[in-house]
Amino acid sequence: MSKEEVRFPPCFFLGLYLILITGHAISAATDREVLLRLKGYLEANNPIRRGAYARWNASDSSPCNWPGITCNDADRVTGINLAESNINGEIFPNFHLLTELTRLDLSSNTIGGPVPADLNKCSALEHLNLSSNVISGELNLAGLTNLVMLDLTNNRFNGSIRSNFPAICANLVSLNISSNSFSGDITGCFDRCPKLEYLDLSSNQFNGYIWQGFQNLRELLVSENHLNGELSSSTFASNCALEILDLSMNNFSGTFPGSIANCSKLTSLDLQDNAFNGEVPSGIGSLSELNSLRLGNNAARHEPSQRSC
Repeated sequence: MSKEEVRFPPCFFLGLYLILITGHAISAATDREVLLRLKGYLEANNPIRRGAYARWNASDSSPCNWPGITCNDADRVTGINLAESNINGEIFPNFHLLTELTRLDLSSNTIGGPVPADLNKCSALEHLNLSSNVISGELNLAGLTNLVMLDLTNNRFNGSIRSNFPAICANLVSLNISSNSFSGDITGCFDRCPKLEYLDLSSNQFNGYIWQGFQNLRELLVSENHLNGELSSSTFASNCALEILDLSMNNFSGTFPGSIANCSKLTSLDLQDNAFNGEVPSGIGSLSELNSLRLGNNAARHEPSQRSC
């Protein structure tokens, strides 16, 4: 028996088209309304000195040409850049309504208070920069599993980071949470960050052990913490890609790790102000790209002259 051919009337396709185009228009209009709410929120908190957001015009049907706003081909808002915009007060509590938002830059303002729970719902975010503000409290961004770049440097965050890492590690390439008051044991926090290339944890109050196998890391900065323990020979694998390594001003002990010589791309090595002992590995002298070497204030023997360009 032959199968009957299903035929749809022309009005069916017209109706489907109208549904799709209407859905697109509603989504774009929602983004515009959220941005106007953001503008009102910022202006209420900043009555005198205002940034580019003050030029967002409610009479415009589309926000895609507003300063600091980026849209995709469907006119959905994908990026907000309000860096250096004289913003005071707390973070806007409704960013999650911008469902296509992938980039948010609020750096170099005087934003304070804690990170609102709303921000943890912005699951599409890939780049988040909150650096150089006065944001405080504990970090809770475990829902942002698509993050590629996270910069929280120079704020007033405190407490443990264990609920966030490795929870948001899967896609992270760059992480900077330096110059805060984070604390606690970070052992195991970054064991499952396969794409991580840049990591700066310096100037906090972390403790625990350094992890092994840096794989794709190019820059590792953990100075001015309370990290401890010995660095084993397997810490730096044969495929080490590190270019900058700063372990200074911690409590590392034991002999200088000779496996550092595996990191043939190193340009800067800083191990000063720890409790390393023994001889400086001769392999360090074979690092042809090295132009800055700091090993002072340890208990090493036959320490070479420190180099810095």
